[in-house]
Amino acid sequence: MEIKNFILEVDSDVLDVLSTDFQYSNTNSVPNRSDSFLSFERGVTKKGKTLKTCVLYVDVRNSIALTQKHDAETMGKIYTTFAKSVIKAAKHHYGHVRNIIGDRVMIIFPSANCFTNAVDCAVTINHISKFIINTRFPDVDFKCGIGIDYGEMKVIKVGIQRRGTEAAENKSLVWTGNPANIASRLTDNANKIVKETF
Repeated sequence: MEIKNFILEVDSDVLDVLSTDFQYSNTNSVPNRSDSFLSFERGVTKKGKTLKTCVLYVDVRNSIALTQKHDAETMGKIYTTFAKSVIKAAKHHYGHVRNIIGDRVMIIFPSANCFTNAVDCAVTINHISKFIINTRFPDVDFKCGIGIDYGEMKVIKVGIQRRGTEAAENKSLVWTGNPANIASRLTDNANKIVKETF
């Protein structure tokens, strides 16, 4: 496809999004990419869901400095350990992992008991970080930051439908709402030492 035709196709996609509505239905469970209600069809109302719940973000502190200090194999083991541990902690506390980007994991909880489950999950992750990962990797100063917030989240499916091995890589869920933003900001500030001069 020539670049001119490609640009026209993208412009047509943008006009489609602008000319169609978004319809949200309430839910108490956590949607996933396979949710048949969520849609990104062309030319019809886009369907999403609304969920009141807790959002938990967790990420590795000082990951850039750790990467500069330790070799790729060590960091690969750290990231593998971290992600696997966080995913298991989320499942144990009824949470659902809905995003993993490098050293950051996003966990969404069903509405029922979301406050207790999110805090218990954070305590478990903190325990794993301090007493397991740090013990097993004594040469790595491993810490993580955790942020939690509660409120209304809207979720929509984004991307394009493709066949083959690239199908899953070309679609995802987007979670919009203050809880995700605030939990992410809290994560950025968590477990950091701040020095100020007065």
